[in-house]
Amino acid sequence: MAVVLPDESVTNAASARRSIRVGPPIAAACVFLIANAALASGSLPPEPLAAGPFSTFAACLAYLMEKHREQTALAMPKPVIMQEGGTHQTLVSTKGVSQDSGERAVYEAEIDYQNRAMDVQTQRIVTNISWQRYSLSCQGAAFRGTVQRGYYVPALEPAP
Repeated sequence: MAVVLPDESVTNAASARRSIRVGPPIAAACVFLIANAALASGSLPPEPLAAGPFSTFAACLAYLMEKHREQTALAMPKPVIMQEGGTHQTLVSTKGVSQDSGERAVYEAEIDYQNRAMDVQTQRIVTNISWQRYSLSCQGAAFRGTVQRGYYVPALEPAP
């Protein structure tokens, strides 16, 4: 692959050109970096969460219920105006704690942290969202839990 740069003074089409030779590994790295910049959303691997130890299923279940209460309390019904401009809103999506007939209970939730601000240069509203996904369960008195963190590609919309 060659990158061709025009000479300092380009006065006619017959002007000489100089080129820089770029090897395939460097060209592939450039394409990879450009593609990653264009698709800039991602996540970290799930992290284990520790809780307990619990002596009974009821104690573990009570922990899941408390986590549900704590996390749903984070939800903001409307965006809040930030001091530096823009808005912030925390959204919580969950079905609550589900329990089957045995000693098994599951709690899953996604918490989205949404920040919106005006990009003065482009006259667009930029929305950035980072998230946390929780997966917690009790099997008898044994607790298992993970949290995964990530973010979405920033969204752009025209200003009103």
